[in-house]
Amino acid sequence: MKAVVALCLLLFCAPPLHAQKAKKPIPPKRKEKPPVAEKITENVYRVGSVVIDMAAKTVTCPGEINMDRGTIEYLAVAPGGKTHESLLTLRVRPLHLQVALILLGLEPKNVLKEQGERKKPEGSPVEIRVRWQDKNGDTQEFPADYFIAKQPDEKPAESHNWVFTGSRILKEGFEADIAKSLVAIWHDPAAILDNPTEEGADNIFIVNASRAPKRGTRIEFIVKALPQKRTDKP
Repeated sequence: MKAVVALCLLLFCAPPLHAQKAKKPIPPKRKEKPPVAEKITENVYRVGSVVIDMAAKTVTCPGEINMDRGTIEYLAVAPGGKTHESLLTLRVRPLHLQVALILLGLEPKNVLKEQGERKKPEGSPVEIRVRWQDKNGDTQEFPADYFIAKQPDEKPAESHNWVFTGSRILKEGFEADIAKSLVAIWHDPAAILDNPTEEGADNIFIVNASRAPKRGTRIEFIVKALPQKRTDKP
């Protein structure tokens, strides 16, 4: 497992091809240590604050409700990201989340070039759920889209899955680490996960204020791998 994590980090942190062929010499960067995968049980590992359950095919990380009303472009960002337009803030390093999803066997395929692009994002399908305890101490859990509505009539968003697009590798580094973008509702190539619906190209999303827990509520953010459609012919 440690070897796999180290390989993932090398793939993410390697400079892009155009950077490798640059004529001007590039000053050497300080070598970054690979994230350590700590084994918790036979099938459960931890990378940073991200817990990976290989048997359940889930990745779980801690966070909180960042907005309980207002316009949003992201389902989740990391601290220091665009918190003025994100439903959730997750206490996670973006690279650790991407490594964890790859360890589940998911495949990223980022085809987007710019934010709000009309091209449909691609990648392995996943389900995202949010779990928290209410004021009575009872556990509540709902799909992430349950907390999203659409303008102008504030109609609840349709239920849908998400896709693991993976963030891009820039010459400056891993883009999600730079932008702190984790899950986009309005298409964003910097994000690790994206909204695959046609409406993901339209900046029309708001928090469903009648459903969202109060701002500051501690939550667990759960990504579950879904079966992938076979593309090979018999």
